Amino acid sequence: MTEEPYAAWSGWDDGSTPGSLRQTTSQRVALAIRRLIFEGTLPAGERIRQEELAEQLGVSRVPIREAIIALDREGWVRIEAHRGAYVNGLDENSIRDHYELIGVFYAFAARRLTERQADVTSLESLNRAVQEATDPDDFWRANTAFFRGLVAAARSSRLSAVSRLMSGTLIPNNYFVEIPEATPAQKAVVQKLYDAVVRGDGEGAERILTKTYRRAAEAAVELFAERGLITKDPGR
Repeated sequence: MTEEPYAAWSGWDDGSTPGSLRQTTSQRVALAIRRLIFEGTLPAGERIRQEELAEQLGVSRVPIREAIIALDREGWVRIEAHRGAYVNGLDENSIRDHYELIGVFYAFAARRLTERQADVTSLESLNRAVQEATDPDDFWRANTAFFRGLVAAARSSRLSAVSRLMSGTLIPNNYFVEIPEATPAQKAVVQKLYDAVVRGDGEGAERILTKTYRRAAEAAVELFAERGLITKDPGR
């Protein structure tokens, strides 16, 4: 993996992005392309020129091709035989399903840890960090750490593995920068969720998370629509 510096406008993730994890080069390239699409640098319908993109990001064409295949599966781009890859955007169903599935997963983890009467003392400091954070990037990190801690408290290697698979985000920037009004609401959610798991109320925790991620899904749909990134090809 190259460690060369990248211009901010390239969309490249140098590892300092809030909530970012160690990624392969192709995963980082995929994130860069998502950002270029999200920010309008690569508008819907435009052909992705792989050689130019490889030069811009300072990588070979191999991770570019791998990233495009992954983005085609996600719906961000479409690959047309003998023509290349084109910016596609996402459909409303996929955006809603993405966030609501994450909500279902965390709801399941919260219920499991209450059923197992797990030790949740580690969540106290994580919740405090969420409530005290004022900078959007600090809040992103604190919120991410809290939910990772929630999964870890359930004491399940399977849940931990699924959590890693579901860690991606459709909004390739800090969610709480793009939707700042979500920050105070999320602080309240984390506090209520913490209180629920401390008192062993798994069903209450499930309801909180299901409602929260459904609301997050609607906010994301609105944001993508404002940026002209909603495709009319649902279920692709």
